[in-house]
Amino acid sequence: MKKLTYILPVLILAISSCSTAQKASEVQSIKISVAPYIKMTCKELSTEQASLINKAQSLGAQVDSEQQSDKNKELVAWILFAPAAFFMDGNAESASNLASIKGQLDAVGDAMKVNNCVN
Repeated sequence: MKKLTYILPVLILAISSCSTAQKASEVQSIKISVAPYIKMTCKELSTEQASLINKAQSLGAQVDSEQQSDKNKELVAWILFAPAAFFMDGNAESASNLASIKGQLDAVGDAMKVNNCVN
């Protein structure tokens, strides 16, 4: 029984540490220049913001789905064939796209402030 109390935390740590997949809420925005958005009117900025919000929500759902799938694959890999857990794909591409969209949203928000647009 004592061995189980030592082995269990090690197994949990090993299982939780291999996947590089992130949740959408963990993805940080990438800094995007506000310059292209400054020239836009408030109406154009509002339309762009709505479009980016839709993209961010869609990509966020995709990132979360890929993260959950990766965690499930990792668990199965650890149970069936532990070395396979070290070769998990993660969701870096989707997370990168989401980070870019989040950065664009920040830039649009900054442009709206500069142009004195009411949200």
